Amino acid sequence: MKAGSWGSILLIYLYGVLGSASLSKVIPLQGDFAQHLGASPAQFGLLMAMLSIPPALFATVSGSIADRIGARTVLIASALAGALANAMAWQASSLAAFQGIRLLEGFVLAGVYSSAPALVMATTSNERRGKAMAFWSTYTPVGISLGMLIGSHFAGGEDWRSAYAAQGALFAVLAVAGLMLPASPRGGPAREVPSLLSAYAQPGPLRIALSFAVLVVMGLGLNTVFPTWYAARHGGTVAGAASLYATLNFTMILGGLATATLLGRGIEPQKIFRGLAMLAGISALGIFMPGHGTSLMFTALVVWLFVSGAATAIVTSSLPRVISNPTQGAAAAGLLSQIAALTTFVTPQLWILVLGSGAGAWAGFLAIIAVCWLLALWLFPIRDR
Repeated sequence: MKAGSWGSILLIYLYGVLGSASLSKVIPLQGDFAQHLGASPAQFGLLMAMLSIPPALFATVSGSIADRIGARTVLIASALAGALANAMAWQASSLAAFQGIRLLEGFVLAGVYSSAPALVMATTSNERRGKAMAFWSTYTPVGISLGMLIGSHFAGGEDWRSAYAAQGALFAVLAVAGLMLPASPRGGPAREVPSLLSAYAQPGPLRIALSFAVLVVMGLGLNTVFPTWYAARHGGTVAGAASLYATLNFTMILGGLATATLLGRGIEPQKIFRGLAMLAGISALGIFMPGHGTSLMFTALVVWLFVSGAATAIVTSSLPRVISNPTQGAAAAGLLSQIAALTTFVTPQLWILVLGSGAGAWAGFLAIIAVCWLLALWLFPIRDR
């Protein structure tokens, strides 16, 4: 497969999609875990969270290792590990076994999230690189939806574990298809711990990662509280609001693709980012300000999700511009993934705390969004290296 071709970019993209499917695949299976394994809500929540532990702890180191042995190699190994983990889960019979397997799946994510964007950056150049990274940024909503579809198809039946078999089979296919991927340049032979953490010493990748983390605080936070907020203020059920939000979430993909188009026309990322900040502020007012109907709120939500997808694409596509050494792309991508994973541990608690403050919670939500966007605007404008 030709390096930098759209066929190669799409194949790399599928690794991110299938990896993200691991995040949501188990959500429809909560009832099955309770019925067949006696998992309480708290135990199921722990099972969900364990997937984020390896990326939060090891994503940067995983990226540095990928820079040394090759991102293509790590992607194939991650797909094989994903196939193995899902095969083990297909046969697992205890909650403890599923928890251990969940950790293994987390290492799969650490490998994919650091190596896939690094391989995109290493095999593309100039205008295509920006478009490809903007396209790459849309893998999360697509993967979340794929995981929900896989889990929903098997949930509630005796063969509920076959959701793992289905994803395992897809991982096996990707491992074989990965042999067609182009190789990326490898870094030097150094193996010392300081070199494995060198991405932290580069201000460009660190600022990009922090910008991304700020976007995660806003996006994940709204994900966390919106269903409950909507049900309490506008009627309906939490489940119905969550389903509607998941459907509208595809708007993020349109935002990412729009960003790729604008970057392809040579528009400066900083100008786009400032415009997105203004749209985000207006849409946040439409979502949270009291005294208006559901039509305006859902219009504002669509705009918010579009802006979120576009902003994520802007930040992600800027990563190649700030890497001082082109052979350290995986370490930089791993840094972004690691800081984002760490952010996911505190974000839900912050937004839920504000949600519990009562009728004035809307002001707290708007304050969080205002502070986050000011931080993002301060962190993001970075000179090209």
